[in-house]
Amino acid sequence: MGADLHVAVLGRGEPVVFIHGGFGGSEEAFAEQRDLADAYRLQFVDRRGYGNSPPAARLDFDSQAGDLAAVLGDGAHLVGHSYGGLLALLAAARRPDAVRSLTVIEPPALSVARGDPAVEEFVSRLERWYADAEGTPPEELRPDFLAAFGFQRPAPVKLGEEDRMAAITTALEPPPSEAEIPLERLAAEPFRKLVVSGEWDSAPPAAREIAGRAFHVVCDALERRLGCQQARFAGAAHNPQLLGTPFNDRLGTFIGGATGDG
Repeated sequence: MGADLHVAVLGRGEPVVFIHGGFGGSEEAFAEQRDLADAYRLQFVDRRGYGNSPPAARLDFDSQAGDLAAVLGDGAHLVGHSYGGLLALLAAARRPDAVRSLTVIEPPALSVARGDPAVEEFVSRLERWYADAEGTPPEELRPDFLAAFGFQRPAPVKLGEEDRMAAITTALEPPPSEAEIPLERLAAEPFRKLVVSGEWDSAPPAAREIAGRAFHVVCDALERRLGCQQARFAGAAHNPQLLGTPFNDRLGTFIGGATGDG
């Protein structure tokens, strides 16, 4: 399991496995992290049903976590963004012995903060999107998804085959609110953990109020309950890794500390 996933490899050194979220592959989601190849062996993983990986027969949390746990090999630093961060939490709990450090970027680990009004509103909006996705044309899925975050809905565009399949796969995955994160197990593991979020200061007010508030609550809950570090980046919303240098410097310092080099 996981052996047939497409993995683009760049650089040499300590292995760092990158796991993307929805609507695209890892090389797109982590385009600004390529400079880290000067110090690390970067492994950009396309999850099943995305990019150059084979289609998914199953898209449940268990099978996907198994895929990603297998990619860790004998051990690697694990970095996951969005839905990929959610799966990274599950994969790390599945094979903690293979995790040298764990970094999650705005994972929709919504179950860790249920009851918070901002989280409940976001859960409702996302679950409505997943429920409505069946029968929705692929070109409409991403615009509707962004609207669920509170962004102004962009006009649909014609999709190439890879983007079309990524949109369909995203819609077929289980709603992230259904994932139960084994927080106590993860908190007990000795590997270092980092939660990353954007300030959402550059986002439109509606998106800042809807998605931004919910992700801040979730990331604060993860920091508290995992006993881990948190980094929050100004000038970024849901994709702080796309800032490039500021994110890379923080990640490099964190990974260096995890390996005893920083």
